[in-house]
Amino acid sequence: MSIESYIKGKMGEIKTNIAQTLFLDLNEYHIFNDVLINGSHGTTQVDHVIVSRYGIFVIETKNKDGWIYGQRDDDEWTQVFFKKKFKFQNPLHQNYLHTKSLAEILTIDHEYMFPIVMFWGKCSFKTNMPENVLKNGLTKHIKSKRRVLLHEDQVQIICQQLKNIKNNTSIFDNGRHIRNLKKRFNGG
Repeated sequence: MSIESYIKGKMGEIKTNIAQTLFLDLNEYHIFNDVLINGSHGTTQVDHVIVSRYGIFVIETKNKDGWIYGQRDDDEWTQVFFKKKFKFQNPLHQNYLHTKSLAEILTIDHEYMFPIVMFWGKCSFKTNMPENVLKNGLTKHIKSKRRVLLHEDQVQIICQQLKNIKNNTSIFDNGRHIRNLKKRFNGG
């Protein structure tokens, strides 16, 4: 991953964080950013986790320009930018691992998880995307879920677990996670 890609990705995460903070009631929605989970599938980094009585929203952010092609079950999606094609991991699959890892570590049912993929940047979808893959309307999508799934005491327990995870994650853990990703995707 280049420095430019890293910075662009972080900018997408910052935009998501600003949207969440400005447009969600922080007494009702509890926000955790950049959560490193160490589960049975190894480590996985979750961009954003929002905990509420209406479920747990797990957000993967992508900051892409150009045309985006992809289907729910494809292993990879394609970005076309100035006649160049770039493949990237299907973010729905990536986020599925996040939701499974979170459900496991929090010991809650996976059905309480709402995976969302949020695209920032000057991109347009050239294939039909599922309703949880967005270019805008993130907080509106989150607020559309109104069925109470968790009691307030469950929300507080989950928030405390996530605080503990964040507090016990060091810069060394993040570095180890990045090295493992490079091994997994670059073959060494």
